[in-house]
Amino acid sequence: MNSLNGTFWEYLDMDWEDLNWENFCESIKRLPEKPGAYAIRWAPRKQPQPIQRVFGPDQSGVLCFGETGEKNGLRNRLNDFYHAAEGKNYAHAEGERYYKLGDAEKFPLGELQIGYRICADKKEAKETETSWFNAYEVFFGELPPLNRRKG
Repeated sequence: MNSLNGTFWEYLDMDWEDLNWENFCESIKRLPEKPGAYAIRWAPRKQPQPIQRVFGPDQSGVLCFGETGEKNGLRNRLNDFYHAAEGKNYAHAEGERYYKLGDAEKFPLGELQIGYRICADKKEAKETETSWFNAYEVFFGELPPLNRRKG
């Protein structure tokens, strides 16, 4: 099914952070204000949970990928996700989709983790995100559940 060696988790090769979603405004201050690519996954009690995909379960629990090269970088972009996921008017397509599809019931905010890779600039962040999308499609036959398109 997949032509890459190992697991998708190993391919991502990143550390994951638990954020205090109840006090998100404070905990987000730990995130860098730099360009980068990021992933959001479902991991209750810090344990990634499988999500069924076309080619089989994604054991890493990835819900979406994103990238940013804008001012305040990762911190700002993940703040947008959080507020959009709560139904507020913030520009983050995957956050809006999370809210509108009722994914908070399946994947509560308090059970989500964020993984990221800092990049030199927006171009590198976009290339990193694209490589993740391409690998995800090879492993699972489709995009992560909250992404409707690449990029």
